[in-house]
Amino acid sequence: MTWPQTKLRWWFACWLLISTFPCPPLPAAEPPPATPPPLNEKELFAYKPKGRGTATGQVFLSSPSGKAVTQAGVLIYLIPRVHYTRDWFDRNVRVSACMSRGDAPSPDSPAVPISSFECLRGVLSQLLTDKRLVPYLRTTRANPTGHFWFTKIPAGRYYIVSLLQGGSGAHQDERSSGIAWATLDLDAGEKATNLVVTDCKSGLC
Repeated sequence: MTWPQTKLRWWFACWLLISTFPCPPLPAAEPPPATPPPLNEKELFAYKPKGRGTATGQVFLSSPSGKAVTQAGVLIYLIPRVHYTRDWFDRNVRVSACMSRGDAPSPDSPAVPISSFECLRGVLSQLLTDKRLVPYLRTTRANPTGHFWFTKIPAGRYYIVSLLQGGSGAHQDERSSGIAWATLDLDAGEKATNLVVTDCKSGLC
């Protein structure tokens, strides 16, 4: 056998070996997961002292029949609108995975469903229990008609957020639950009145 013939046989054998064990395809590159911005407390300093502004309004949900559903004594939060809270709001309220999940199983307990309300309660609790943010939050409660008042507010930009839970009545309107929200830009000493804090199904936000 001549050298060219031997070389050709070796090349053919190598080609068969390579074709028998093809290289696995490279995984597609995935974009890095978006991470929340860090909390910059310097943005919050102006929200800690007492101010001269006030904010009053009504918090309610819009029921399927168009009725305004209120909840007496529900907590309403005034949250400074800074980079950190804006990211949380956009992720969890403005475009919320909780509202589309229905009653999905919990990752920890697959057999136990999590309602969209409990999901919202969880993401809101994560924000409200952040010890770095707590000194800058303000809280009040709604009266039986859903009206509320905040006083001594410093000038700034805010989210007004409330999580309302429907009762166990037979009528669908009585079982409405969800998160109501609004934004507020307050000047020094301004008295903001007739604010509408709702779940936006009514088209008022």
